[in-house]
Amino acid sequence: MISHILAFLAVAIIIAVTPGPDFVLITKNTLKYNNQSGRATAYGVATSHVIFATASVLGLTSIIAKSIVLFQVIKYAGAAYLIYLGIKALIAKKKQPQDQDTASISANIPKSTGNLQNSYFQGMASTLLNPKALIFYISLLPQFIDLNGNVALQSIILAGLFTLVVLSWFLIYVFFLTYIGSWFKKPSVEWIFDKITGITLVSLGLAVALEKK
Repeated sequence: MISHILAFLAVAIIIAVTPGPDFVLITKNTLKYNNQSGRATAYGVATSHVIFATASVLGLTSIIAKSIVLFQVIKYAGAAYLIYLGIKALIAKKKQPQDQDTASISANIPKSTGNLQNSYFQGMASTLLNPKALIFYISLLPQFIDLNGNVALQSIILAGLFTLVVLSWFLIYVFFLTYIGSWFKKPSVEWIFDKITGITLVSLGLAVALEKK
């Protein structure tokens, strides 16, 4: 069991640090708003993994994977959501100097509950609607389970470890981003950043939509 856990941890770390939709959203929300929004997004991602883990133990993920219709619905809903967020970033207007002064002041003020909730649900939705996350719990995680032991308990432990690894990585990443966040508050830099993240999110959405099961 210990050897399986260590092997799984190595794989989990690699998967966690590999950039994907969650990575892009956390980067965007941290640099565009502040570290609170970044952490809220990370907690949303972690919540989704808890949901996936619970569904996996209950056998629901296998049911979804075997249903072409359900899998396709999740796939295209996820693609549409990423494209929507990308377009939203692309059409964002460039801030004027007076807006920058306001942003600089508000950067030190805690964000409203509504904004943090929005960041949280963005993180949760991007993971829940990501077919690759579903495939992870169906195909990869079971490979590290000893069938001679308690399968349900092992599934819970491994899924919990993966969630912890993902959350820890993103919280560390958000902490790092706070040190360069002020540079991204410049109107010209923020405008370019919006376009880059917008194009990235749209590209990821199209990749998800066009990817074969």
